[in-house]
Amino acid sequence: MLLYQFKMGTNPRRVIIYLAEKGLTVPRCELDYANQEHRSPEYLKINPAGRAPTLVTDDGTAITESAAIVEYFEEQHPDHPMIGTDPVTRAQVRALERVGNDLIVRSQMWLWNLTPAFAAKEPHPALETAARAQRYVTELLDVLEKAMGDNAFLAGNQPTIADFTAFPIFQTARERFAQPFGNDHPRLDAWYARFRARPSADY
Repeated sequence: MLLYQFKMGTNPRRVIIYLAEKGLTVPRCELDYANQEHRSPEYLKINPAGRAPTLVTDDGTAITESAAIVEYFEEQHPDHPMIGTDPVTRAQVRALERVGNDLIVRSQMWLWNLTPAFAAKEPHPALETAARAQRYVTELLDVLEKAMGDNAFLAGNQPTIADFTAFPIFQTARERFAQPFGNDHPRLDAWYARFRARPSADY
């Protein structure tokens, strides 16, 4: 088994944080994105999309999507469940995970269109796209803010895959792009601070 990852990437971090919280040790290969290793012929044979993460299982199967990798490990290691222990809880966790997935997509569209190199090529379309995406991001943050209520974590008082999905995009926006992300949502802002203090956030 081998996990191809990129530690700074939002989607790879979902898997990295999950494994740390789950206490699982998996052999890793850190892809050199700066030198386009993820676009090399060797890696494209494993993952034709040329993205991280990819898990190659013991039988040689390549799982190429972060949520699917997490689900694979959760089924392989059902103890200390990270998806809930009853149908209602699992449904709630899944629902918030879906919001987190959408938040990643919308946020990446917003952040990418803010980067100087991209915006310089297409200044007006880039800024317009960023503004539209930011409105969607705010709507999704509003949903998470309301849904978590007074819980310590997004789906209750224990961390779940919903947290591992949403936290990396907060980390990306705040730490890599220096953008205020969820700062105007007091529950999410406090949740981020609590989760950021967990050891898994530094993996």
